[in-house]
Amino acid sequence: MAQLVATLLAVSLASAGVLYLLWAAGVNFPFANEQALARSMIGRRGITRVPSRATFLYLGGLLLAAAVAAFMMGGFSEQVPQAKPFLAPVGLLLAATFIGRGIAGILPAFERAAPEQPYLSLNRRIYSPLCGLAGIGFLFLTLALPNWSWRLSQLSGG
Repeated sequence: MAQLVATLLAVSLASAGVLYLLWAAGVNFPFANEQALARSMIGRRGITRVPSRATFLYLGGLLLAAAVAAFMMGGFSEQVPQAKPFLAPVGLLLAATFIGRGIAGILPAFERAAPEQPYLSLNRRIYSPLCGLAGIGFLFLTLALPNWSWRLSQLSGG
């Protein structure tokens, strides 16, 4: 079961990462133009342009790294045994990050900060729920790791 969750999570995160890298390169797919991309992905009031392509590059890289972590946590880490001690803390960090983004995205303060449509409705229907699911996926993968609590205690000096 962990391999299936890891594969689905890795493919989803890698797909999102590739999209962010395409946007960093100036491609507007699947949006009509840069304004539609900015209004759908950033959502700040009155936004007409993407603030920084470097931000998309950074987020794309982070999403691809998270995809690699998901892949390794699903039992595919045998080729990199030195990474095993880090899988549990990385999994917990990613779980907290994605669950936190999923929860924060539905808070009124978050919605006031990014009220532009279609971002607001996309965030409610797609972005926040998917982040929450990704976080739950990482939590599941962390708890499915063999000896995860022992590995975590080894890193904390226990």
